[in-house]
Amino acid sequence: MAHPEDRTPVAYCSPDALRARGWTPFLVRAFLGAPDETAPEALYLTARVRAAERRPDFVAARDLRRRRAVALREATARRRREALEAIRTAPADLPRLSPAELTARAVQHRNVRDAERATLSWGHRPRPVRAESASPGELARWQVEFLRDTLAPLVLLLEALPPGGSRTEGRRLLTGRIYGAIAAAYPALTAECRRQRAAALTG
Repeated sequence: MAHPEDRTPVAYCSPDALRARGWTPFLVRAFLGAPDETAPEALYLTARVRAAERRPDFVAARDLRRRRAVALREATARRRREALEAIRTAPADLPRLSPAELTARAVQHRNVRDAERATLSWGHRPRPVRAESASPGELARWQVEFLRDTLAPLVLLLEALPPGGSRTEGRRLLTGRIYGAIAAAYPALTAECRRQRAAALTG
């Protein structure tokens, strides 16, 4: 007659089950090695997993990696807070120009950018423009683009943010600050600032 234990199914831990128990890929390699089964995925005998978890060196290694993970999360959160605060408070200084000066600089800036584009694209031919031949909408667009580019150094603040969602959050905040600063300094450009801000945030 078969012993009752012979009919007990063998229990395995999947990678997901190991992660839920606090295992990392490093701990698996160091304390379990090769899986006991490989189909349909890597599986480890639960009895062997439990035996490894009772080892003092496993407990020490797991706790060390947990402390490191907590420290990393805290450092990342602090880095995010400090970088976002810098984006919120960094000076957004703009040149104060008369309408004629702003128009002249904006057209010149537009023409320089158009020439630079031609050096990067074989199919683009520079087409210099003059203020007298531009529509009010075109002038407003060029003026905002010129003023926006004077604040380009602020974009470097994004590099202090951790990669991932924080960069997206920081970019939205910085975009709002830049166009808000332009609209505050040049109220006549408020509508164009709103248009460009919306395009930047949805593009």
